[in-house]
Amino acid sequence: MPSKKSSSTKKPAKPLAKKTPRRRGRPATHENGVLDSRLIISCAFELAKTLPLQELSMVRVARELGVTPALIHYYLDGRDALTSGVMNSFYREMLADWPVASGRWREDIQAVADHVYAIYVAYAGVAAYVISHTRFRMAQRVAPGETDYGLLLFERIVGVVREAGFDAARTGMYANLLMEFIISGAYATVRHRWPGEHGDFLDRVFAKLDRKQYPHTQFVRSTLISLDGSAAFREGMHLVLNGIDQERSKLSRGSATRARR
Repeated sequence: MPSKKSSSTKKPAKPLAKKTPRRRGRPATHENGVLDSRLIISCAFELAKTLPLQELSMVRVARELGVTPALIHYYLDGRDALTSGVMNSFYREMLADWPVASGRWREDIQAVADHVYAIYVAYAGVAAYVISHTRFRMAQRVAPGETDYGLLLFERIVGVVREAGFDAARTGMYANLLMEFIISGAYATVRHRWPGEHGDFLDRVFAKLDRKQYPHTQFVRSTLISLDGSAAFREGMHLVLNGIDQERSKLSRGSATRARR
């Protein structure tokens, strides 16, 4: 039988490494101590120019900043805080260069609509979020003393529609319809849904169609294949404003009739 090795030949066990206890207080910061919730939201907001907000995760932001996801979670209380923070930054950006009111309702609504549309197009990721999500579409999670720019934007939108002289019911309804029109138009633009974005392809398809079988398609062919987001939004706003104008005239005639009675 093999003899047992003498205990004197055994190597002495290495002492266990002493664990350094985690220090109390904030985790280590990024880049000379500048990492905070504002930097995280700013990074996420920049990513939202192209990345759909609903797909923007804490992990993605951490990778962009070169830190661990745990550090992001330390500064932000979950995904909702990230989403709301980006939305609040977005609305703040929208309000930063708000059109100056002229006192003429039609011009003011057009100027505001153009401005809001342009910001949504610039931040395609936010447009993709609000087209299918209602959470944080208006009210945000803000700390005491912070401004909820979503509510402030709604106040501005309602105010510009109110210039047209409607009652509370119509003002609220038309303000919401106006925002839905702007958002849907912006989303169609950032998703390249307009025929003009695929003009060459559509022109080849239409060229093969029998004119007798598709007379209406051939009738609009040349204009349809050149229709882009800007042209579609401009014409759509023309219809919206004409509709508001007609409603104002109808209500005015009704008021005049009642007054005569």
